[in-house]
Amino acid sequence: MHLLLIFISLLLAYGLRILSQFISKKYQQKWGLSLFLFAFPTLILLMTCIAIICMGYQGEMWGIKASKLSYYLSISFLIYALFTLVKNTLDHLKTWSILQQCSVQKINNYKFKLLETDFPYAAQIGFWNSQLVLSQGLIKLLSQEHLLAVIAHESAHKKCRDPFLFFWLFYLKKLGFCLPNNEQLWDNLILLRELRADQIAAKKVDYLLIAESLIQVTSSIMTLPSEFNHNLECTFYDNRLQVRIDNLMAEKEDLVNNNYLEIIWLLFIFIPWLFFPFHNPC
Repeated sequence: MHLLLIFISLLLAYGLRILSQFISKKYQQKWGLSLFLFAFPTLILLMTCIAIICMGYQGEMWGIKASKLSYYLSISFLIYALFTLVKNTLDHLKTWSILQQCSVQKINNYKFKLLETDFPYAAQIGFWNSQLVLSQGLIKLLSQEHLLAVIAHESAHKKCRDPFLFFWLFYLKKLGFCLPNNEQLWDNLILLRELRADQIAAKKVDYLLIAESLIQVTSSIMTLPSEFNHNLECTFYDNRLQVRIDNLMAEKEDLVNNNYLEIIWLLFIFIPWLFFPFHNPC
């Protein structure tokens, strides 16, 4: 019976991801739907394995004996999940420790870590309470008005706790590497994250300053002889720059206000636990 649970979970996970390939136009501008299609398949597999391990391989369910194969398959997946979590955490701590060596600077009451590189770079680095990081190249490239527009964008990431959220989403990306449409859904979530930060920033600074900053930085990157080599994510490499600019210029769907009904599907990842009372240990 436990093998059947694993099979149903795999069928559901693969089925949703395959379906996502046919409805790409529907989720591309919808945060809740994109998040569901990306996260739910991996979470349902993870929760199924935890439930099977808790039930054990001894006993039966509805007259069907539990098998050691399903138990060991679940153990293997959870070992991989734990290993991936530890590796991602260590990588994150390594990046954090490197940034702690950077000097603290200040612009218009905004404190930030100064990254000594000529590459134009800006980001919020950290976990729950992230820190603003700016590079020397970015400060040299932009005027103070445009630099404040970039800082407003990065402040929006901090307000939305994006570093914390995307740490866990990146973890799910690693766990679901074998699922269909994994990279495409991940890239779309990154884009929606940037669109949301642009919208929030546009309420504080002129949206034209944000758009001009994007163009200036992207144009500068294209002329650089080498890529950014600090093992940090750089969203300026995104080839959908035009989408971000169009979003700033036109009235698009509001991505700022969180609709908690969009994550009610999280309750359904506990479905495997509904089978727990029917497991009869011997």
